[in-house]
Amino acid sequence: MIKYPLKFQAAVLEKNNSPLVIQVVEFQGPLSVGQVLVKLSFSGICGKQLEEIEGSDGEDRFLPHLLGHEGTGTVADTGPGVTKAKIGDTVVLHWMKGNGINSSPPKYNDANGRKLNAGWVTTFNELAVVSENRITVVPNTSDMMVAALLGCAVTTGVGTVINQAQVKPYDTALVYGCGGVGLSVVQGLKLAHPRAIIAVDISEKALALARDLGATHCVNPKTQDVVSEVWRITGGKGASKVLINTGNPKAIETALETTAVPGNCYFVGRPPRGMKIAVDPLAIFQQRTVSGSHGGDSIPDRDIPTYLQLHEEGSLNLSKLVSRVLPFSDINLGIDLTRSDNPGRCILRFA
Repeated sequence: MIKYPLKFQAAVLEKNNSPLVIQVVEFQGPLSVGQVLVKLSFSGICGKQLEEIEGSDGEDRFLPHLLGHEGTGTVADTGPGVTKAKIGDTVVLHWMKGNGINSSPPKYNDANGRKLNAGWVTTFNELAVVSENRITVVPNTSDMMVAALLGCAVTTGVGTVINQAQVKPYDTALVYGCGGVGLSVVQGLKLAHPRAIIAVDISEKALALARDLGATHCVNPKTQDVVSEVWRITGGKGASKVLINTGNPKAIETALETTAVPGNCYFVGRPPRGMKIAVDPLAIFQQRTVSGSHGGDSIPDRDIPTYLQLHEEGSLNLSKLVSRVLPFSDINLGIDLTRSDNPGRCILRFA
C-alpha cells in the first residue's frame, strides 16, 4: 500500500542552457482519475529533451519543470477509473497517446513548496505520475532496458517506415541522420527489404552502426558530396523514400534534393520552430511529396508489443541502439553524450 505524500528524486530543468538539477520532489497525492504511479527502471534521453533544455522553441513558459518521455517501470499505484494496468505490471511510458484516460497532469512541489510543472508523462524521475493513456503494459519478462526505447525512438523510426512510408521492395530509401531515431528507421527499412538503404551522417561511428543494422550504402557529408553519391547509387533517379532525422536546414535541403521525382520525403525528426528551407516548387509540382511524421503515426497499444516481439524474435536488434547505460545521477553526462557523436541512445538506469 502506497502512503502519500511521496518524496523522490527528479532531474529538474530550472534554467535553459544549464545542467539539470537533481532534487527532492514531493507529490501530495492521492492519485486523480486516470493517473498511474510508476516506479521508473530505465529512461532514454531523446533529442527533444535537448531542445527543451536549450530552449530552441523560444521562451519556456513552464520553468521549472520535469522532463523525459520514453522509459519503463513498474506500476506502484493506480487512480480511480484506471483499467489498463494494475499494481505490479511492467509498462512502457510514451509521449504518444494510447488507449485509456487522458488524466490531468500531476502536481509536484520542491522541498520549499514551490510548484514544479510536468506533463502527462515524465521519465527523468524515480517515480512518475503518468496519464493512463501514456502507458502500455508489456510482459513482466521483457528486457526493460531495451523496452524503454519503445517509448519514442523505435516507435517513431520503425513506425514512419511501416505506417507512413509503406516502403516496398522496389523502393530505394535514404536515411538522413543516424541517431537513435535514424537507426530505428534503418531497422524498419531492413524489415521492408527495399533495393537500397542509404545512410547519411557526419559521424563515422553512426554510419558503422547503420551498416551493421542494415544500411547497404553509407555517405559522410564531411568527405563526400551527398547529392552526387545518391545519384550514383540510384542510377541518377534519386531515392524514392527519403526519411530525414535532423533539424539542420542545409541537411534537409540536401535530402530534399536527393528525393526522386516522383518520390516521398518525410520529416521524422522535428525541425526547430521558425526555420526556413528552400524547396524546388517544380519538383513538388511533379509529384515529389513532403510530409511530416508525428511519432511515426504509431498506435502505442498496437505497435509497442509488436516491435518488442520482433526484437525478441531477432527481426529487430534494439540492444544495439543502446550506446551507454548510466546511473540516473549521471544524467547530465548522458545529455552531453547525446549532444556528441555518440551513436544510438544513452539510457538512464534507476536503482
